[in-house]
Amino acid sequence: MSNFTPSPVRPMPFRYRDDNPRNLPDLDDEEFASLTAVLKALARGGYPRLDSVPLALNAYNCNKSSNGKTDKEPWAHFHPITVITSEDAQRRVHPEIELDIAILEDLEKPWELLQARQVRTERGEWESRSEKDWTPRENKARYRFICFIHKHRIDRRSTTQKGVYTISIWDREWEELTWHDTYHVNREVRRREIKRFWWEVSAPGFIGALHGDREKFMNRIRYRTVYHICERIEDTTRAAVPPRHTLWAVMGAALFHMNNARDPQVSIVPDCLELFGAYAKGLLPRFFAHLLWLCLDARPTWTRIQQERYVKQFRILERLPWMKLHTRRDLELRDVPYGEDDGGHGDEDGDGRSREWVYGVLKI
Repeated sequence: MSNFTPSPVRPMPFRYRDDNPRNLPDLDDEEFASLTAVLKALARGGYPRLDSVPLALNAYNCNKSSNGKTDKEPWAHFHPITVITSEDAQRRVHPEIELDIAILEDLEKPWELLQARQVRTERGEWESRSEKDWTPRENKARYRFICFIHKHRIDRRSTTQKGVYTISIWDREWEELTWHDTYHVNREVRRREIKRFWWEVSAPGFIGALHGDREKFMNRIRYRTVYHICERIEDTTRAAVPPRHTLWAVMGAALFHMNNARDPQVSIVPDCLELFGAYAKGLLPRFFAHLLWLCLDARPTWTRIQQERYVKQFRILERLPWMKLHTRRDLELRDVPYGEDDGGHGDEDGDGRSREWVYGVLKI
């Protein structure tokens, strides 16, 4: 790990060298390897390594700016994936959630609502504000969402896969936790499992001091299970959808929240194929482009040869035409010459040359 101290106003869990408005993290070798593993999986249409998924989603908060100004979007934090005990299993030890101190400090700060509201100005006058006027303020919270991806066990005769994934998202806008389950088989069992999990889990600073007693917290949970697209896919293909596919659905829901963090009603995730497969242009393709640019920016001393060797690992397979098309379009938007965006974001080495060479290396 690097020796730089984390700041509560920077996206966690990374460390930073300076006050660059893009929040470009100083990635250590382990973090860099985890993001690289996710990029490889996305390019090949495979499942990423589980422990790397939350880190990569947290990286989606980083390396962003608009016209050279500091990123002002609400953030989301992702806890490491939790394994949910089957409802018929005897639990020897209660589950635990340990949030970073910087996240706990942010949770203690007041959240400034995005909803249309009346706000008293410094002159004592009242004015109307909406989500478009939201901006991070001193001594105000920056994280809107605290997210927990869960792995459940499922036994289904039509598939040998045993893992199915769901996600719980605490939304500070409404002070509610919404649990999303996109898989139709054994859904009621998972609902009981997740209810048991949240009743028993120890989460200092998150449940308890922040939300009062446990029963009050449980009353703030919404169980969103009105997802039918998986069942329709099985009806169409006459075959079972592998449970593990829900990892893509969970990532799609997470990215949907982050892309629409200014929308007060974002917890209503559409029940559609593009979200279940996370292949809409603003989901996995944009995520891929973001991680690729972040990794290149995080190694500014690399030569062109080193850069090309690195990028070559991520050639997108021909059987993923949607990924190739949407990634190319997103990369083109990011490939802004030096001086026109944020002092080098999208620029190869700070000398004004763009990264158009990436398209050739990726063959997109």
